[in-house]
Amino acid sequence: MVEERKEKTGVQSEEQINIQEILFRYLIHWPWFVVSVIVCVALAWGYLRLTTPVYNISATVLIKDEKKGGGANMSSELEKMGLDGFVSSSNNVDNEIEVLKSKSLAREVVNNLGLFVTYKDEDLIPSKELYKTSPVQVNMTPQEAEKLKKDIVVEMVVQPQGSLDVNVKMDDREIQKHFEKLPAILPTDRGTISFFQATDSIPVEGASSVQGARHITATISCPMNVARGYCGNLVIVPTSQTTSVVTVSLKNSSLRRGQDFINQLLEMYNRNTNNDKNEIAQKTAEFIDERIGIISKELGSTE
Repeated sequence: MVEERKEKTGVQSEEQINIQEILFRYLIHWPWFVVSVIVCVALAWGYLRLTTPVYNISATVLIKDEKKGGGANMSSELEKMGLDGFVSSSNNVDNEIEVLKSKSLAREVVNNLGLFVTYKDEDLIPSKELYKTSPVQVNMTPQEAEKLKKDIVVEMVVQPQGSLDVNVKMDDREIQKHFEKLPAILPTDRGTISFFQATDSIPVEGASSVQGARHITATISCPMNVARGYCGNLVIVPTSQTTSVVTVSLKNSSLRRGQDFINQLLEMYNRNTNNDKNEIAQKTAEFIDERIGIISKELGSTE
């Protein structure tokens, strides 16, 4: 028994010694562990600093559907009167979703909000995209921008006294111009580019540390190409198979721009829908008046 206890004690002491040796073996290299932690934290901070965040903006919309809504509307009443040929019977959620996702509607939103012109602040590291925060607003008519085959890059240097130096890159050439004050216009063979001072711009976070001249880059793109990009990031799905409520989601690097896009998209969708309904009502009224006139003439001739 005594010998067994001695053997157990010897084994335990050897295990303790082995554990201590392993710990000391790694503790000797403790500076490497500290350096590794610092490097990992620095890499994580740099990734979060340099990566542009992408926001997912969503909204729910109620689409009126006569099959799921359960209410009588103009089309159903006209069908009872035998005038269903003047009204399309494809008034359902799936068709309305396709209308919301259409490139033509997205292009109207892009043109109204001026989203085919984007801005970047080159003084910040990394350069930060600006939305309604640029001190200078660059404009080109949507009709002229629609004809662009390549983007137009406008490099601007905004001086504190109000003057502006621009370098316009289009196709394979550059146009340099100096303006003493704004507003100003720059005629080109691709269209007229106008510059305005944005007095109502929102201050940019971190821009106060930039002293002296501001370096802003504006990019003018084809509105249809921009609309295709927004349609690719737009997801519209019904909340369930039994309701006519859909969820409209958009992924965008600017939270406010995404909100403005969805709000404008729904506003223009409602406006176009109301215009279609008014046009149908007007044509129906004209048809009824025409038929009443014909019937009145027939009754008069019969008498």
